[in-house]
Amino acid sequence: MQIYIDTELWIFAQKSPDPSRFKDKAEYNRMLDFHIKSRKFLKEQFANNTISMTTHQLCEIYHALGFRGQKMEPTELMKYCRKLTANKIITWYIISNDIINQAINLSANSRVHIWDYICVLPLYKDVEIIYSCDEHFKHDTFQSLGPKIENPIGEWISL
Repeated sequence: MQIYIDTELWIFAQKSPDPSRFKDKAEYNRMLDFHIKSRKFLKEQFANNTISMTTHQLCEIYHALGFRGQKMEPTELMKYCRKLTANKIITWYIISNDIINQAINLSANSRVHIWDYICVLPLYKDVEIIYSCDEHFKHDTFQSLGPKIENPIGEWISL
């Protein structure tokens, strides 16, 4: 089965939360739960499915892991991204000007940021399921695309 996995799930899977960065133990435990569920989920998907990704999404992953919050070491980050680009079960999609124009129109009309559209528009016709925890994916514009949208961590979050 061909699927799409939204960026935040990749980030949760890679970043194990550091307890010293949390004032609230409950919030740390929540993030740890997201990490454990996302990591397990990704392992299952790599074992059983073909994953669709856009080149833009790879840039999002690189940025989030290397420059946001708890940062991955540059050499480790480059190695991780190169493993993704070389992985045979990932189908890559390029962002065209037509996709950018569609994304601008959808974003302007829905008030959902453009990045989610840029990641999904090139590939939604080829996937059976879109996996995300981003509450934007509950919006009608995503729901009407066709693929089923599922949340593997069980909690919708606002990004």
